[in-house]
Amino acid sequence: MVEHQQSGEGAELIQAAVAGDVQAIRSALAAADVNAADGDGWTALHVAVHGQHGDLTRLLLEHPDIDVNSRNKWGSTPLMLAAGSGNLDIVECLLRHPKTMVDLQAEYYGRTALIESAVKGHAHIARCLVSHGANVNISDKTGRNNALIEAIKNKHADIAIYLLRTGTIDFSNRDLRLQALIWARRRGDDLNKELDHAIAAYFDRTGGRPEADGGRQASRPGQA
Repeated sequence: MVEHQQSGEGAELIQAAVAGDVQAIRSALAAADVNAADGDGWTALHVAVHGQHGDLTRLLLEHPDIDVNSRNKWGSTPLMLAAGSGNLDIVECLLRHPKTMVDLQAEYYGRTALIESAVKGHAHIARCLVSHGANVNISDKTGRNNALIEAIKNKHADIAIYLLRTGTIDFSNRDLRLQALIWARRRGDDLNKELDHAIAAYFDRTGGRPEADGGRQASRPGQA
């Protein structure tokens, strides 16, 4: 359980968010900065998302001054927290905000929201993020783990197969390619076949060179 210690400006707002109290949030917003944070950098929006308070999240997102990409002490944004929790309703609320940046990376591990969803095994969240333009090829701080690698390592074959079938994975990096192959060999024939097919298709299409735009983007809603 995350404890949120706050004094002075914003204390009432943060505590109302902890309680999930919409009416108290409305009252607190009359005097408080909507982006006020506690000692660990948690804003009311972070707290609402972490507590999976959908109505409260929607209320905060309506505020004209909300910083939807605010970061806590570990560099995590509300979208990263929502992706890790698996709450599709809240993820979609955040993605509807015009200023949400889907590919930001946390400070600690360097994970994006998509990588978080792959680690936790939330396939519905991964699909949603990719449909909103999430870059499948971003790696964490180690440079060794992107969403595909994390999905394979953590035994989430459904996510790995989905990512492979987007046709957007960049296999030009030899180390990442070999790591995917090594981990996939431990996970069964279906995943192995999908990976082999995706790698062959990539090399047929590109000759093994990185694509100019960093990899084709998966189709978004309304696109072919």
